Amino acid sequence: MFLKEPLCCCTPKYTVIHTGVKAPVKVALTGDWHVTRIVSDKQRRFLKQKLQAIQPDLIILQGDLFDTPHSFDDLRLVAKLKKNLLACVKIAPTVMVIGNHDQVEPIMTPPKSRIDYLKHARKNVLDEWRRICKECGVKLLIDEWFEIKGLRIFGMWQGPEAYFAGPGKRGESIEEMRRHIKELGQEGVLKFRPKKAHWFAAHAPINELSNMKELAGFNVFSFGHTHGGCVPIVVDAVVDACGGHGGIVAPFQKWFPKHFMRGQETLPNGASFIVNAGMVMAQGSAPKPLHYINFIKAAEITEVILRD
Repeated sequence: MFLKEPLCCCTPKYTVIHTGVKAPVKVALTGDWHVTRIVSDKQRRFLKQKLQAIQPDLIILQGDLFDTPHSFDDLRLVAKLKKNLLACVKIAPTVMVIGNHDQVEPIMTPPKSRIDYLKHARKNVLDEWRRICKECGVKLLIDEWFEIKGLRIFGMWQGPEAYFAGPGKRGESIEEMRRHIKELGQEGVLKFRPKKAHWFAAHAPINELSNMKELAGFNVFSFGHTHGGCVPIVVDAVVDACGGHGGIVAPFQKWFPKHFMRGQETLPNGASFIVNAGMVMAQGSAPKPLHYINFIKAAEITEVILRD
């Protein structure tokens, strides 16, 4: 089933206070474009329309812009991606983190081993992303910081092994992510500056890790990846009314309520945890196999305002 238009679109808006920013900073979150041959210009028009309405100071791309890293071999797909990236850059400074689909070929059958899984990882993919981001004026964050108007954004690279949960399993490797965060802390990469607001951006939500001491100084955590939970938007409304965040299940992940899939929640330390549902449906149909279960999801661009 292919829909010509998404049934509805939404722009959730959240305000994060007591961050230390001297003046309000408006951030727009988007991602999970999953650019493929079936992606039409409707996706770019939706993107431009929503971003122009928000008029953000900064745009954060939360990953999975390509549906497969082998899209780099298709000049038509590269051209589509560039048009989307340039649409963002013309509106506001734009930064990007890399998703699992941006670096690893989607696997429809559970991998038998780590080696089997990594066979699907594209070699030199970081160099390819650096090149295309440089051409379009996008700042690619690979375990590094970006600062604007008193706001410091750290973009963490969740490498291919972060998405290998074990032989025959789906999901993310919490152990691999925990190890990587500890390494960043030991290397002094995760340094905080007084009187600055700090934002942590990555692709897959790591709500189980947000209480790590290495991440204690962040005011905001933002992610994509879940698509908001792959069920119709009507089911989302019911789950939300019951106190949930998103649909019943996210791609290759845990069932509700064990996984935070969409929206905003306040962590025990007061930080905001935000998951953007993405806009894979804004192009008319999602890439296989997601269009079978994601067929009437709303495309989403999230607006976040930081202020004292």
